[in-house]
Amino acid sequence: MRDRADTFSFPGGTMPFSSLRRTVSCAGVLLLAACGAASDSTAPDQRATSDLRLLTLTLDAPPLVTTTKSFYAVRGRNAGVDLWYRPRLGQRDSTKFLEFRMGGATLDRRPDGSAIAEGDSVLITVIVTDPTRLMVEFQPSGLTFSSKDPAKLKMFFGECGDDLNRDGKVDGSDDSVAQQLSIWRRESLDQPWFKLSSAVVKENKEVDAELGGFTGYAIAY
Repeated sequence: MRDRADTFSFPGGTMPFSSLRRTVSCAGVLLLAACGAASDSTAPDQRATSDLRLLTLTLDAPPLVTTTKSFYAVRGRNAGVDLWYRPRLGQRDSTKFLEFRMGGATLDRRPDGSAIAEGDSVLITVIVTDPTRLMVEFQPSGLTFSSKDPAKLKMFFGECGDDLNRDGKVDGSDDSVAQQLSIWRRESLDQPWFKLSSAVVKENKEVDAELGGFTGYAIAY
């Protein structure tokens, strides 16, 4: 006869503890597998530079008015900055390279982790690190924003022309590229790129994304 201490009672009968342990162990394995699958499905898309196609400007694209611009952002006030190309020869209008906007509650924490209080200011600098490939860096690196009022970045690819994939012709494949465009971020030159949730506004030739903090960015697919 099996000792009562070796069994586990449940509605409808009993089960030996050895069988119960095997059942719980199997359930744990299945749970871990399920968690791993869920983690993979929600993992951020990341790529090495060699596995990512960055958009490039056309050879006749005009230069930027400036490749570096700074401004003070104050907690409690809206702020932002725009970067523009110079007008093409014989034209008065110019096209935009970048638009960056912050709300009054966007600033959250400094790079050292300290909270940014109402009225505190932070000097923000935008540096175009590679104009030909639409690569830009925001400083101070590590500055973080509120998830309730994230910063908004728009990057424009109008000066990349219509042959986006640079295969020598304009066709449906360029439309496909436009639909795949996203803003990607990279912490440093030796780090991979991470894809941000982005929206393409095709008629404006722009890609929009919300930012949770500062690092380097580019348009790619």
